[in-house]
Amino acid sequence: MAELVNDDAMLYLEVGNGYKAGGFDEDNSLGREIEVTPSGELDDIAQFEDETVTTVEIGGKFTLADGRGRLNAAIFQSEYEDVQVSTFDGNAAFVVGNAAETEVRGVEADLMFAVNDALTVNAAVAYLDAEYKSFPNAACNVDQILAAAAATGSRACVQDLSGAQLQFAPEYTANIGLEYVVSLGSSMELTTNIDYNWSDDVIVGADQDVNLIQDSYGKLNARLALASLDSGWMLALVGKNLTDEKTFTWGNDVPLGAFGFDQTYFKHIDPPRTWELVARYNF
Repeated sequence: MAELVNDDAMLYLEVGNGYKAGGFDEDNSLGREIEVTPSGELDDIAQFEDETVTTVEIGGKFTLADGRGRLNAAIFQSEYEDVQVSTFDGNAAFVVGNAAETEVRGVEADLMFAVNDALTVNAAVAYLDAEYKSFPNAACNVDQILAAAAATGSRACVQDLSGAQLQFAPEYTANIGLEYVVSLGSSMELTTNIDYNWSDDVIVGADQDVNLIQDSYGKLNARLALASLDSGWMLALVGKNLTDEKTFTWGNDVPLGAFGFDQTYFKHIDPPRTWELVARYNF
């Protein structure tokens, strides 16, 4: 539902729901024997349920300074039931199961503003409070598995992640960018772009292993492009991650932990500082 306040402002309210179908995972036994019913079906131990969500969002879109700027802002909340979570079991499989409930709520805003005919500024900021409201039977991380094995002789282990932060859900994120365009004579144009992107800590491992948390970081990128407005060619020098931040987007325990690889990890590392020369010709 949306309402036009005036020519420069619109407010909206959105309410929605959805679901993701469930299924079976025979690895999801949590150390227990999986039984087969007389009809040949797996019992409830291996079953994971449909994931459902109900979400509410309230926001607004605003035009500023006689069209020189645009501001969008929103506040939202989503309630998830039976969230499907895939967790590495420390050996050679991923276990799919349900977290009882999660809650995601936050605020986000983005701004674009033309300071003058040459300079444009864009920025965005977001706050995200995303946590498991209830997840009492989460898979353990490797330290907890080793502790369970030492105490009981079995690697079977669960942990309670109720109240813990969700995977891949940084609490704060922000970015800011500048674009400066200047004419060189009547047929040439020089464009300079600079942007800085910042992220809070990111939990990468579904089991909340502290060795699989990406610490907060910021990355600076830049682009300098010379273009011919008549001939249709463009030449650009692009620099990415100029601060040479060392980050990773994914990681996990090395498989077959019980065979001597416990507390060993792999990570997918992001590119370091890079430079690119880009040429384009339109014909």
